[in-house]
Amino acid sequence: MQTMVTRLYQTFLQTLRQQQIIPFLLVFLAVLAVIKVNQFIFFTFNTSPAVILMPVGIGLAAVYLGGYRMWLPLACAWFFALLSSSSNPSIFFVISATFAYPLQAVIGGYVLRRFNFLGTLERTRCALILIAVALFVPVIAPSVTTLALWLAGSLSAPAWVTWSRAWAGGVMSIMVFTPLITTWYTRRARKTTKEILESVAALAALTLAVYLTFWTTLPQLNTFVVLYGLFAVLFWIGLRLHPRIVAIALFMTAFGGMAGSIIAHPAAIPLNQQLLADELFIILIAPIFFILTALVEERRVVAHEAETRAQQLEEANRRLSLEDQAKNEFLATLAHELRNPLAPVVSSLELMKIKAEELNRLDLMQLVETANTHNATLTHLLDDLLDISRISQKKFKLQKQNAELRPIVERALRTVDSLCKSRNHILSVSIPKENVYLEADPLRLEQILINLLTNAAKYTDVGGHIELAITCEGERNLRISVKDNGNGIEPHMLGKIFESFVQSNDSNAGLGIGLSLTRRLVGLHGGKVWAESQGLGKGSEFIVVLPGVRRPQPAPALPAVERDGKVRPLTKRKKAGGQRSVLVVDDNKAAADGLKKLLEHSGHSTAVVYDGMSAIERMRIEEADAVLLDIGLPDIDGYAVARRLRKEHGYNPLVLIAVTGYGQDEDKAKARDAGFNHHLTKPVGIADVEAVLAKPRPAKK
Repeated sequence: MQTMVTRLYQTFLQTLRQQQIIPFLLVFLAVLAVIKVNQFIFFTFNTSPAVILMPVGIGLAAVYLGGYRMWLPLACAWFFALLSSSSNPSIFFVISATFAYPLQAVIGGYVLRRFNFLGTLERTRCALILIAVALFVPVIAPSVTTLALWLAGSLSAPAWVTWSRAWAGGVMSIMVFTPLITTWYTRRARKTTKEILESVAALAALTLAVYLTFWTTLPQLNTFVVLYGLFAVLFWIGLRLHPRIVAIALFMTAFGGMAGSIIAHPAAIPLNQQLLADELFIILIAPIFFILTALVEERRVVAHEAETRAQQLEEANRRLSLEDQAKNEFLATLAHELRNPLAPVVSSLELMKIKAEELNRLDLMQLVETANTHNATLTHLLDDLLDISRISQKKFKLQKQNAELRPIVERALRTVDSLCKSRNHILSVSIPKENVYLEADPLRLEQILINLLTNAAKYTDVGGHIELAITCEGERNLRISVKDNGNGIEPHMLGKIFESFVQSNDSNAGLGIGLSLTRRLVGLHGGKVWAESQGLGKGSEFIVVLPGVRRPQPAPALPAVERDGKVRPLTKRKKAGGQRSVLVVDDNKAAADGLKKLLEHSGHSTAVVYDGMSAIERMRIEEADAVLLDIGLPDIDGYAVARRLRKEHGYNPLVLIAVTGYGQDEDKAKARDAGFNHHLTKPVGIADVEAVLAKPRPAKK
């Protein structure tokens, strides 16, 4: 015996060291206190000790909330309470109860956890689980203790009476105490003032009903209240209030009723029978209100979720409506922006068609230049749209390299030259005298410059002045400044103009994507961009700072820009030399024939076919130096044709040039995998073709 006590003591100390001591003390003191209350009621009013078993429900709640480790404070409480009882129970009964009641709590806690009891009565499933545990788990401890009393010869009543009283007391304790503790332990959203007031009113009405039912001795009034008043109040609470209030209501009904029975019970009725009747009354009504409350809460949750979904759908519809409106506005603007450059192209073609014989060479060249300029504008617009989409979808990658700054600036200036001349702008350029190299994507850096210069040209009145100044800032940074004396920017718009599809009220505003794309491209380079303006009519300045500058050696200064708006080329372009035999493959007959004529005009020997199989057959008859191959052919696609040509002709040295409307990186990679040497995105001009043909031929394989 001494060894067992020592082991229990050591286990107790070890558990206290490993676990939190405060929950252990709280459970120990709570269970010990309610056991002592039971003993006090028994000795004072000569009741059955099993009629009110408050520790059962408290112990189950402790194990459910605190874990299986709570067996220790439960066992200690039962042991000390029974050992110190004035009834001098046998040590065999004390040990049996000390073992049985914690074991019962552990098994009940395991069942609750195993079947995912949520600690509340807001779900019908949880209510049914709690009812099942309350009815079947309390079988364990009464069976053990009744057997212990029978073996010790201490039974004061038949075994089945003792067992049934203990079982009923455990059932009522679980139905009253366990939900009271678990529901209030579970967090809930803050109540409204209306809910609080209704709860107070309902509990006050319940207090009155319990008093009239269990504390008065008028049979007529008692019957009326039991049948109508008490149930009416309980139904009110079950239908209207939260399960927490329902748990409080059951607790008040149970122990208010038992207290009334003990204090004011009729002398003609034995107290144990009266308490047992109260106990059975609670056992009968508790499951009803558990299920009722759970059903009401589920309906309330469903209604709330439906309301929330309705609000979400309404908000989604509102957003979709706004997005649809924005889409329509964008499409209308897009149509406008696409038609604007197409209009002069169509006009130029119509003039050449109607007055071909009357037009001299200079007039023809002006018309062609006009068409080319606006074609470039259209291509630039489409490229910006595709780039914005790719960046948004995180499919965009920079092709960084050690890029020289000067050629990038030259190409950007040539691109915006026609726009500046058409609006009679003076464009001043200032760049470092020495060669500057930058760790950047040359194409995207050129795109940044074009967007900034185009924006300045569009928002500056005719005859304006635009300044492009590029300087090296610090050791590693490049500073790009585009300043104009144009319309200016309102202060509240300075932070918004870089957002997608943000436009001014100007009629020439366009799609509002150029600056957004610029910001994203600058960000991908690790730089920053911002705008400065003194207000409307006072011009604006856009500043870009990019890292990664290298300055290895001096170079000639940039030539000045003529005051008439004409930008002189900074370097002379190399003219593509050498004639080629070229096969044009395109199912668009007009496009194929037009490109054939342009190539022949440039001195190349050119043939044309309109489908993939014809191209393969033509190459078997007469091999060409280069093949301009459309991807979207009617019979087999251009990738399949390229693979067949590579298989039959190898690199002989055959130059395969993909011509397609798809120009994303994955499209270019797909073309390389199929055997293409180059990739051109439609619309394709003669200059693009000449530039590709002028490149060195691939070596023979």
